[in-house]
Amino acid sequence: MRPVDLSLNPKIAVYVDLLRRVSRHTDPIDVQREFANLLREDRMFDGMISLSVRGLPAGKYKITRLNLEDDVGTLTINPWQQWDTLATHSGGFIGRVIETQEPKILQHMSIRGDPVLGDRLARFGSCFVNPLYDDGQALNWSITFRLSPEGYAADDVVTGMLRGNIIGRMTKTLVVAKQVRELNTKLTAQLEEIAQIQRSLLPDRLPDVPGLSLATSYLTSNESGGDYYDFFDMGQNRLGVIVADVSGHGAGAATVMAMLQTILHSFQERDRGPAAMLEHANRELLRKRIEPSFVTAFAGVIDRERNLMTYSNAGHNRPERRSADGTSSPLEGGASVPLSILDKPDYTDATTPLAQGETLVLYTDGITEAFSPPPNREMFGAARIRTALANCTGAPDCVIDHIHQKLFEHTRSRDRADDQTLVAVRVEEN
Repeated sequence: MRPVDLSLNPKIAVYVDLLRRVSRHTDPIDVQREFANLLREDRMFDGMISLSVRGLPAGKYKITRLNLEDDVGTLTINPWQQWDTLATHSGGFIGRVIETQEPKILQHMSIRGDPVLGDRLARFGSCFVNPLYDDGQALNWSITFRLSPEGYAADDVVTGMLRGNIIGRMTKTLVVAKQVRELNTKLTAQLEEIAQIQRSLLPDRLPDVPGLSLATSYLTSNESGGDYYDFFDMGQNRLGVIVADVSGHGAGAATVMAMLQTILHSFQERDRGPAAMLEHANRELLRKRIEPSFVTAFAGVIDRERNLMTYSNAGHNRPERRSADGTSSPLEGGASVPLSILDKPDYTDATTPLAQGETLVLYTDGITEAFSPPPNREMFGAARIRTALANCTGAPDCVIDHIHQKLFEHTRSRDRADDQTLVAVRVEEN
């Protein structure tokens, strides 16, 4: 086997360097300049017209590049940014040669007095009309000119078409990629605005209720989501608490979360109990027709004077109750379907005594459904919450810190696929 010494052909090194440079560009205009410079240096043609019929009526075209003098490699406009400012033409030499979507070679030309180009083609003797295909249609065209009347031959067609269409496809890819980046930037900014609004709807401070200590944590996913928690002063040393989770992610879930917050704060009959609050929220969400979204929610009222909690659960994760000795169990009862599913769900109140030193832990499924890394991909689950609770003092801040630590040990990631909300309430000893 004997390798060929490619260094004997200097053009190979030129093209290798060109392709390396082009591969680094992200702006299509830069790619066009690179190829234009090479074509100018190699004098592959003496003049050039680029045009597009994209989105225009039949017979109409826009000239996106016109180099008919000695400045073959110069780009004076950016057609992707200045498209609306370009004049629309019809007829003339260009209109005739693009009537059919096939390549053409014209020899022994003599074009003067063209209605669009005037005498600017008069010095050229031949041209190659190159259709640049997009989705099977010649939406863009490249017309190159040579001074010689027989400057192009049939053998030039294959090379010219491949070169033009490859450059065109590369340029379109960069145009689309640039548009995607710009849209992503706008979308990211909009989602951040939504997330800021969403955070502003959460309590800005924890309520001060004698005999209760509280802590909360609200960690967002990479997208704005629909987690929500809130507190209500019920009077007479009673605290209302709710944790909810809107299905889905993004702006839709965040919007429903904002609607839920407004609905709950407008409810004036909270003394009727948590089930009545959930019935009101369900009725209003259905009235606003937010399907296919639904909302899980746990609502409770803690009565510190009597050490009781009345609660109702609309399809939400069951809270954990940690006793003073460190053992934990889920809070059963009062369970029904999520909000915004049934017209007349059966939301009922349940009541449970609260012991001194007991801690209630409310959370959303972003906690329990967090996955460990591949290949196991195991969910965090409620059992690991109980392990975290067993290893802490039961103080609300300690509860949240231990759950977060256990969660990180499980996922090994600071990124979150879903919002993660924790609310911890401890009944302090008298």
